[in-house]
Amino acid sequence: MRSLSSKIEYKPITRISPSHFYAMVRCPYKIVLAEAFEKRSLMPLSPNAYIGSVVHKIMEKIAKRQLTEGTFNEVWENEIKLKEDELKQEGITYCIPLKSHVPNIGLKKILLKNQLKSSPKIFINKNQKIEFLSEKWLQNEDGTIAGMADLITKNFNSISISDFKTGKITYNMVNERGEMISLIKEEFEYQLKLYAQLYFINYGVYPNNLYIVDLNNNSTRIDFTFEECQRLYEQARDLLLEVNSNIHKRQFDTLANCSVSNCKYCLYRPACDFYHSWLPTNLSTNDILGELVELKRFLNGNVNATLYINGKLVSIIEIDPSFAVEKCNLGSIFGFYGLKRRTENSYSMNNFSCIYNVPQQ
Repeated sequence: MRSLSSKIEYKPITRISPSHFYAMVRCPYKIVLAEAFEKRSLMPLSPNAYIGSVVHKIMEKIAKRQLTEGTFNEVWENEIKLKEDELKQEGITYCIPLKSHVPNIGLKKILLKNQLKSSPKIFINKNQKIEFLSEKWLQNEDGTIAGMADLITKNFNSISISDFKTGKITYNMVNERGEMISLIKEEFEYQLKLYAQLYFINYGVYPNNLYIVDLNNNSTRIDFTFEECQRLYEQARDLLLEVNSNIHKRQFDTLANCSVSNCKYCLYRPACDFYHSWLPTNLSTNDILGELVELKRFLNGNVNATLYINGKLVSIIEIDPSFAVEKCNLGSIFGFYGLKRRTENSYSMNNFSCIYNVPQQ
């Protein structure tokens, strides 16, 4: 069980990253909270997030031709160990060892290794001399729009910016003819087009190509125009000014945009009063908030908790002792986040659930 201060120390946003810009467009208040908590997540992350960073690093090495089939296994093991050591230093042990907590980790390894057998599709002529700029920092004049581009490749007549993604890069929709089509997620297009504009600001030319590279080594080209990149950049600057003005005035109601898609996986929702006001009539996020009215302990140490929510009783059953729910005071308001729904009025917890004592405003 964790507690949140009733007073959040809001801070002005000093920089928008291309990778976070889309999230800021969807719900500016999410980025405000992230800045207030110094980007420390209030929710446990899935082990997939941690192994994703390992996969991302190896994808970069493969694209830069720094790996061979002979060295792959050693690099794979070393990167996983480095990530696990990093997690231990931060006190995060619930997902260690990663290999035991990430579904289909063997498949991810196979897909990565297969990339070594196929030449990167973003390069047309393998005989040309190519310059690789990995994790290249790009920013505007005052550093307010800035971020790290995964990979920039340059040869004598072409410049490409590539971004590596370890998850799904498309979504499906039905077009006007009733056909199912697959489109690149808009957030990735925003990100790469902002990088294109930052590259122009730094070097006076736009890149020729923008690519999303997935775990199957497929490179998907993002179509863009210079005007699109400029418009997104201006939108980012205007949004930064607007958000900082609201932070200064402590007016956040126009910045919060609660919805299932915006809130369900938000790492800062335990601190969001707007979310808590929206939640009681929108339980599809599998979070609940209410008055704790009963705790029942069993011989095995597990506890059942009952909350009073909107005139009805809701139970969270078989709570593991590690959650220390017995320390929760009856009559106080608690939020239970990341639950698994069992019945209409019954939930259970897992390793990615958490409990917060929610102060009332």
